[in-house]
Amino acid sequence: MLALSKTVINYEAVFILILTSFFLVTILKAYYWKYSKLLFKGVIAQRYANQFLREDNALTERVDFITYSVMIINFSLIINFLGDKIDFGIFGLLLLVFSFYLLKMILFKCLSSVFMIKTLGKLAVFFSFLFDRVLAIIIFPIVVLLYFFSFDIGKELIFFVFLLCGLIFIIKIYWLWKISTKSFGLPYFYIFLYLCTLEIFPILLVFEELY
Repeated sequence: MLALSKTVINYEAVFILILTSFFLVTILKAYYWKYSKLLFKGVIAQRYANQFLREDNALTERVDFITYSVMIINFSLIINFLGDKIDFGIFGLLLLVFSFYLLKMILFKCLSSVFMIKTLGKLAVFFSFLFDRVLAIIIFPIVVLLYFFSFDIGKELIFFVFLLCGLIFIIKIYWLWKISTKSFGLPYFYIFLYLCTLEIFPILLVFEELY
């Protein structure tokens, strides 16, 4: 079993994280499916994302917390599976992924202050993270198979993950560009700078570190 051999040192930690992710996804399905569906549909049609934002209550805040947690856990597990060169372990990856998204949140808050648009920060965080959160939930079954499937199908599964990531990323760039220009009228240069700095560059950096 390839996955077990790659994670022999931190296998217990990986198992706990997968179990935690499974528990969180189960909670979404059992108690917050109404709002979770809005997130999934929001990837395709903006009106569903807007509907989720209009709800803005304690239930949507719980959905946000759960999906953010699933996103950080599952992305860290994917990187951990691929990362033969990573030396600081799965919990170091969790901290790194968390710090990256926290940095993005802080940046969006700063941009909303610079452009003096109060709603910019909240909407930018929501629409930027929306696609990542949905992707993290979709790939959860693949994460489980990567670590626990009896046969060595890691390459095929990772290829499928890359296809999903590429598709979601293209949709994400399209929506961010559309919303930034039409809803807020931001200059093209600033949008391009943001996309290159916090969307494209981190992906290239991860590939460079892994390969």
